[in-house]
Amino acid sequence: MTFHSRSIVEFGHFLNRVSESLHNGGPLRNTLELVREQFDAYAAVVVIEDRVRTGETFYVFTEIDENMTDDSGTPLPRPAQLSYLTERCQPMSASLVTADESARYTLWVFRDRADAKFNEEAASVCEILVSQLARGIEMSWRMGANEVERTLYSDVMDRLYVGVVILDHSGKIVRASDAANRFLEARDGLQIQGNRLRATSAKEDREFQSAIKAAMSSAASAEAPASRGLSLTKLSGSRNLGVIVRPIQANKDSAAAANSAVAVYIRDPETNPEVEGELVRQLFDLTPAEAAVARRLTAGLSLEDAATSLDISRNTARAHLRSIFSKSGITRQTELVRLVLNSAVILGHGPRQAA
Repeated sequence: MTFHSRSIVEFGHFLNRVSESLHNGGPLRNTLELVREQFDAYAAVVVIEDRVRTGETFYVFTEIDENMTDDSGTPLPRPAQLSYLTERCQPMSASLVTADESARYTLWVFRDRADAKFNEEAASVCEILVSQLARGIEMSWRMGANEVERTLYSDVMDRLYVGVVILDHSGKIVRASDAANRFLEARDGLQIQGNRLRATSAKEDREFQSAIKAAMSSAASAEAPASRGLSLTKLSGSRNLGVIVRPIQANKDSAAAANSAVAVYIRDPETNPEVEGELVRQLFDLTPAEAAVARRLTAGLSLEDAATSLDISRNTARAHLRSIFSKSGITRQTELVRLVLNSAVILGHGPRQAA
């Protein structure tokens, strides 16, 4: 394989294909197949020595060698597959250690011994490619970690029954959590118009828009961010939505973060927690029967209603409640509700809309 001046454009196209393959979220094997084809090689392998994240070494082969066996037909483990190829083929490799020395990447390319020898130009291209692979894999890992983190944070906010809407510097919606979308779809207190958040009450919307503008101004300045709280009337007549408008002073080195100016937090008091009985039992060391009583009391039922729901007598329910008090170190039913709702148990179940 040679890259003369007349083929520089073709080489550029090849690098673009490698970059796109790395960034589109597909298997790394697909990228290696591009490398194998470009070198007219028998196989391509990338070895990733992860020195910090897992302390392990990963081997990725092109599909042709995925199930390699030795001369007796016995499947070979990954390191042995690499040794097998090195011994029986014409190898070429290039390595790169990340700047923080957290990982080492090695690209191996193999040709049949009878094929054309790898030259200096091929070796130079191999060095370029291992650099591309390292950058692409590192970026994919960071993006994957960021997406997992974002998903987990969003899930926690949903389980806390808080909707979150992110606005850009023009006041347009950048992103809305699942909980926020549920609130907005109801168009009861808040709604979306022209990709902007609006209060359903015209009078309250003027105050709401003023709060958003103030937050955008604060986000663009060096002043300490200040939140603004509003109570928005629900057209259904049920209790008002609680809304917090807060500036976001994001990292300007990140284009995505820099475009986020305002966070709007939404809490609907009509959305009540429905705690999971098994988690209540595990967290507070209760019996299944005690956990069932605690769960119903937390949902707002009286002791009498809880007993009816569980098909037990009022005296039995009282006995369970006394045992719960003893185990939890509390003396009142209201304390029990606060204890449960302030515990980690609400992270184990999604929201429930009150009837």
